[in-house]
Amino acid sequence: MQYIEPIHKQLIFGILLAAALLLFPPGGRAAGLSSVTTASPSWNTFTNENGTGLYHEIMNAVYSPLDIRVTHKYTNAKRGLYMVRQKLADIYTCKVMLDDYPDLILGKYPMYEGKFYALFKKDAVKNWQGKSSMTGHRVVWRRGYYKASELNIDIVVLETNSGASALGQVVLDRATFYIDDLTLIRESIAKGRHEMDPDNFRIEPLGRRSYRPVFKRSERGKRLMEIYNRGIETLHRSGKLRAIFDKWGHSYPMYDIP
Repeated sequence: MQYIEPIHKQLIFGILLAAALLLFPPGGRAAGLSSVTTASPSWNTFTNENGTGLYHEIMNAVYSPLDIRVTHKYTNAKRGLYMVRQKLADIYTCKVMLDDYPDLILGKYPMYEGKFYALFKKDAVKNWQGKSSMTGHRVVWRRGYYKASELNIDIVVLETNSGASALGQVVLDRATFYIDDLTLIRESIAKGRHEMDPDNFRIEPLGRRSYRPVFKRSERGKRLMEIYNRGIETLHRSGKLRAIFDKWGHSYPMYDIP
């Protein structure tokens, strides 16, 4: 009988531990995480101002099951990164690279993968030969969205605070090319302040990019990133992640998840 009591104690402890894990899942409130704040501009079908969109749904699908409330702050890209660096927000959605921000880190998996494009006047470049046709020209994009090193050609870079302003530089012949995601180019055209005949313009693909969430290099940031990485793996395997992408009409990233 002297061996039965310890076994009973171990069994009871195991039951209590399992119950605790069910009530307080790892990474949730048990780790002191009751809320997470994301930040980014408002992008159509990604971060709509009514709280819908691809990025909003992914974040909610990752954190809400752990009883972590997700709130979003709408701001420009530069300010959004600043907020994460200053701990005014937890996550910026999303970025391709972080060469200039050693105190920030990208999540393991992308929230979006897609091509980026160049818009230009047909009369400006009559014989398009890919990005090499941009050599020596003035190229404009949203501030902080791209780097000349991504194109690896000799160009003159202009940056503006909005896509509509970038588009305006091309319409007014102050730049030859406007670079952006296709969805954002269309959004810029819709919001443009200058008259333009779409038939006089051409849009051509330049390459493909992978957009991942940005976290602070801190204990809290590391914990949130671990939850994000595991969450994406779970959602991918269950098929729920693909359903979110299908809902918003975006192509599904090529995740390397067994």
